[in-house]
Amino acid sequence: MKALAIALNTFREARRDRAQWILLLYAVVVLGGAAVLTPLAMGEGYRVTRDLGLAALSLIGLIMIVLVGSGLVHKELDRRTVLTVLAKPVRRTEFLIGKYLGLMAMVTLIFAGMVLLLAGTLLIMERRLEPAVLCAAGFTYAELGVMTAVVVAFSSFVSPALAGIFTLAMAVMGHFSGDLLRFADTAGNPVLAWLSRGVYLVLPHLESFNWRAEAAYGVLPDPSQAGGAALYALLYTASLLALGSGIFTQREFR
Repeated sequence: MKALAIALNTFREARRDRAQWILLLYAVVVLGGAAVLTPLAMGEGYRVTRDLGLAALSLIGLIMIVLVGSGLVHKELDRRTVLTVLAKPVRRTEFLIGKYLGLMAMVTLIFAGMVLLLAGTLLIMERRLEPAVLCAAGFTYAELGVMTAVVVAFSSFVSPALAGIFTLAMAVMGHFSGDLLRFADTAGNPVLAWLSRGVYLVLPHLESFNWRAEAAYGVLPDPSQAGGAALYALLYTASLLALGSGIFTQREFR
């Protein structure tokens, strides 16, 4: 219950930061992109809009997470409200989990709005909405859940600027983490191979949530793929929050 109270307060703060305006940016990207690119797509306008809309879900969602989440804990430290909250019988782990849940509530609200905008655009254009598009959106939501945990974990012990930079770096490297494993398999140096595999294990495997290319052609994922991605997202998120809580617990506030 304590974590939920903190989550509710965090959600309200995110709304005061006007995070919902990110929907306008998404609408401009999808509607504008569809209007410009569809005439050039030579009969492939529906596929182009799916590609653009799904890619924008991931990119704009990540931008929102970084902008809102990087300063979550720092704001509490600046205003000294964290001292008031932690003076009550609230553990620091509960505080950080509450921050994550509150930010995820805002992410869920904005994400649902973006998916509705995309679905409406596709229905207007082609009078159809293929299930593969919604499946790809679900994968993207799992990816954003992982990245929300990343930014909350970083915000617990670094400045907002560094939390944002580190989160963006993790997002980029997470999409190319598979290259590290391939490099480890071909590296002649055993030390480099060991380091590459170690970094690979630490980085989020974000390509596990990338179903956009398949969705553009209406391909549905196997239930095992969807279940595996969901389980990985839960385990990685839990690990990050546990790590962030451990570091946050050791911090001294002045």
